[in-house]
Amino acid sequence: MSKDINILKEIGNKNPFKVPEGYFEGLSDRIMSQLPDRMDESPKRVSLWARVQPWVYMAAMFCGIALMINFFNRSPQQSVLDLLSSADIEDFSQYYEEQLASSIYNDAFYMDDIE
Repeated sequence: MSKDINILKEIGNKNPFKVPEGYFEGLSDRIMSQLPDRMDESPKRVSLWARVQPWVYMAAMFCGIALMINFFNRSPQQSVLDLLSSADIEDFSQYYEEQLASSIYNDAFYMDDIE
């Protein structure tokens, strides 16, 4: 702490920074001379996609959130076999067997015509 007081006494309240003489008198003229003579004032065309892009991204984000909420909040669904009665399953298996037998018969019957 005593070091800080000694340094303050050495420096005092004088400003260590100095500005060259006449620096601020010609400052605005020097800045204006470095600027370009004419600025390009033509407005840039913004494409349709650039204008619509934030809205498309926001809509996609909300769709994703809705799908996630739907996915995590859905109740367990019954399988298709649980919804069918045993009679429906038997009817389907009989129909499938008949179609398979018919297909085998047609293949065997028409195979003779090809050869």
